[in-house]
Amino acid sequence: MKKVVFSIFIDIPEERLDNPGWYENGEQIVTNKSYNTKMALLNSAPALKAKQEAYATAIGADYELFEYDDRYQTFFDLVANNFPEISEYDIVNFYKHRVMRDLADSYDLVCYLDFDVVPNSTEDIFDNHKVEDHFAVAHTNRAASHGKFMDANSYSYCIRNPASKYWNTHALLMEEGYDPQNDVFNTGIMVASSNTLKKLDYFGDFNTMIDKMTAVKHEEFSLYHPNIQRVFNYDNETMFSYLIKTRDIKIDYMTPMWHFVVDETRKTVDMLDPNAHMYHFINKKMEWIL
Repeated sequence: MKKVVFSIFIDIPEERLDNPGWYENGEQIVTNKSYNTKMALLNSAPALKAKQEAYATAIGADYELFEYDDRYQTFFDLVANNFPEISEYDIVNFYKHRVMRDLADSYDLVCYLDFDVVPNSTEDIFDNHKVEDHFAVAHTNRAASHGKFMDANSYSYCIRNPASKYWNTHALLMEEGYDPQNDVFNTGIMVASSNTLKKLDYFGDFNTMIDKMTAVKHEEFSLYHPNIQRVFNYDNETMFSYLIKTRDIKIDYMTPMWHFVVDETRKTVDMLDPNAHMYHFINKKMEWIL
């Protein structure tokens, strides 16, 4: 079987960076998170590419890195011109699904790694997951749990918090008459077969999906508290969760050893599990092991 591992590195121009800040007293806090992410990826880019490419070679897969080129510019223009409310950060994250689906036309098995994912193994990710008829991806349901049950009057999380994505997906499913309970996924690592990617058909109804997201985001008489509705966003993981449920895609949930999240709770390199196969550096401290 033909296998490919790919990633995306889009250096977003500084003037087009978004603000993913949380809320205090109803006002969104301005953060430098997007700029810090931009610089961390730029500084580590050669080493990150080398690590990911070496992993692909070790498991007998091709490796491709998609960067800011004509292909991306065409995709960006198409989305930005039709939906100017969508940030470039979100466009980049939709782009990874576009590329993943396109690669399904040339490869039997496709693995996506965010550019802040550092492999720490030579074990084959395809052999360790049920990718023939499942989509392998990790969930972040535990991270979303607090925001699911807290008093909505106190809800102050940002648009990228897993709980915000849970409520956004909840609203989309509710609007269409589905059971609104849903998984919150982390699409930083995704593995699927060509057949599964074609069944998911992420971009089959893309414009309609964006219209649905716009509707729940701006609905005048929303079922959702204003503190929750204001964080509805054009998020790839929200759309992914909705499609997984409505298109009845079976999930092989990745274990923490295959999607080891390195976030702000891990203060030093000593807090990394040396047995993990993939480190996902949410905190962008890739220099710990590069």
